[in-house]
Amino acid sequence: MLPRAATIAADVWRRVVARLQPEPILTVAQLKRFLEERALLIAQKCAIDYCRGKTGLASYALFTEKPFLQALDVCRWEAFAAVLGDLLILAEGALRPHAAVVDYPRLHDALIRLHSDILNRFPAPAHRQSGWSEARASFSERFRSACLREPQGALEVADHSAKRLFDTLPIHSSMRRLDEEVVYGAVRFRMVAVHQELRQRLAASTLVRQLIG
Repeated sequence: MLPRAATIAADVWRRVVARLQPEPILTVAQLKRFLEERALLIAQKCAIDYCRGKTGLASYALFTEKPFLQALDVCRWEAFAAVLGDLLILAEGALRPHAAVVDYPRLHDALIRLHSDILNRFPAPAHRQSGWSEARASFSERFRSACLREPQGALEVADHSAKRLFDTLPIHSSMRRLDEEVVYGAVRFRMVAVHQELRQRLAASTLVRQLIG
């Protein structure tokens, strides 16, 4: 086998192994990266896929129009912040059983800080003149309420971010009013997949020790 072909084959094999046997999430930094990447993916894919599907062949022209792209940015950022909050609620549900009662308040506060840390990595979007402060406050209130109940599943949590995405889509409300269930279904589908991956990869006991420490 030629050297280049061998290198390509080895790279393909590494990708297959990584997909079938993904590395565990062992550190807070890895958890941050996972939550950030998956929140961006869900927000962007669901918004763009809907807009392309709704406008069909006209999407090629639409995606060159500045007003549309600006409105799409609003949708993507708002959906990102909402999805990030939903994923942290799911992460809390997976971590909670591994935290002693006396340590839980510190775990709770650490996860709220994690939400702020991830949002603060991005400059405030143009439409959020006061920055992410409102999004952080809204998440903190919702997170505290969720922590008082039994851990929720992805289907229970996902409708929050699905609604935020649907409400901010850059398609006129008269054109999308019959598509609510389609949008909700797309967000639910991706949220369930990410929740399954999270539960498979999360080294819960190890992460709880780091977060409360």
